[in-house]
Amino acid sequence: MKNPWFKFFPTDWRADPALRMCSLSARGLWIEMLCIMHEAGGFLEINGIPVNERVLASLSGSPIEEINELLIELENAGVYSLDRKGRIYSRRITRDVKKANEQRKDGQKGG
Repeated sequence: MKNPWFKFFPTDWRADPALRMCSLSARGLWIEMLCIMHEAGGFLEINGIPVNERVLASLSGSPIEEINELLIELENAGVYSLDRKGRIYSRRITRDVKKANEQRKDGQKGG
């Protein structure tokens, strides 16, 4: 079962210098992306299919041109990472997922 929530620490959000350098619009897009990535184990994908700019524009209700500019802004600030396949992912969410899986595995062993 997937968690219906994810850890969000407002102090971390506000203290992240890379994110703080971004515009309010870019930060708004980032939180939308985080919500999608939460459902996919940290990757920007839906049902195993990477979310492209067109889909992100549709999901966020924004013009694709604006999405393209905001993604560039987030990338230039180092807010997100890309894996070997070129998928956008959240470092924080992937770490949290890995830790939860390890703890679940340890719990099944009784420890």
